[in-house]
Amino acid sequence: MSISVRLGTRDDIDALVEVECSDVETWYHFSSDGRGDPAAYDELTPFERTMHGGPWMDASELALHWADAERLGIMPLVAEIDGKVVGHLDVLFCEELPLGSFLLLDVLMVHNDYRRRGVASALIKEAEDRARRRGFGAVIVEPQEYEGPSGLLYRSLGYAKAFDVHTLESSVGREGIPPGVQLAPIPNSQGSPVKTHAMLCGWDNVSTKTWHHGLNPDLRLPRIFHYHGLNASMLAEGGTYFVHLSATQPLLGRHEASKGELYLWAPMPLHQGEFLMAIQVSKSLASWLGLETLMTKTIDRSVAQLEKAGFKLTGKPNQWLAKNLD
Repeated sequence: MSISVRLGTRDDIDALVEVECSDVETWYHFSSDGRGDPAAYDELTPFERTMHGGPWMDASELALHWADAERLGIMPLVAEIDGKVVGHLDVLFCEELPLGSFLLLDVLMVHNDYRRRGVASALIKEAEDRARRRGFGAVIVEPQEYEGPSGLLYRSLGYAKAFDVHTLESSVGREGIPPGVQLAPIPNSQGSPVKTHAMLCGWDNVSTKTWHHGLNPDLRLPRIFHYHGLNASMLAEGGTYFVHLSATQPLLGRHEASKGELYLWAPMPLHQGEFLMAIQVSKSLASWLGLETLMTKTIDRSVAQLEKAGFKLTGKPNQWLAKNLD
């Protein structure tokens, strides 16, 4: 059995949907009340299908996602056996303060009928080869579970724990915008400031993706959710701080969401006093959205700064892995 890996194209969309759907045993309707009755795949709307695993579950949704991925620079690698697409891996070349340059291994999936045949390993090794050819010395990934199958797979290929991503929460309060603070909108065309700013709040993903989706939210969310989002830049002597707030809540008869997520990019080197002011501004903006609690995620080295700003750790950290290619 020979596994070949190549760069995917739009012609692979139907095959990629088949790969993703192979992992779903039962399909369900979805509404603002959550998961509904079981249904056949053909009975579901495209958005209902995505609720089972994202845009890869429906050809029309994946076509829309593909255009978005191209804008971000995401490269889809596909694995074939005897000409049949049996797996895929999305990769993205990234830059991140303080991590430097690296290749991110993002979405990885192998057809349910072709697992344990080396397909995932072949995809990962091809990604590593592409990183070497581009002169990147590190590959980073967030496994689904560190002790689960994905974590064990990556560790068997030489990956080791790089850092933890912690979840923190803080009450919003009603402190107000500090006097003299200047706020400005962030243009949708502005690129992520990865060379000058560190993403201290918002480690759901890497800066490139988090920034893009913050400025360009999924307008399809209103089918089931109300979406609230706010973007602003805070001008300070030490530089500009970029803030994104988001919150979603179900439609139809539900109370307004009181918890939102904070994403914040700070200029480096960090000025602690200005950072605390940026957090106060973020909380004030959150109160305008009717939020009572802000949640965020950050890596190990930024936990102390957030705790000084009133955030408290909650839940278990997610472990990210890395491999040096030197």
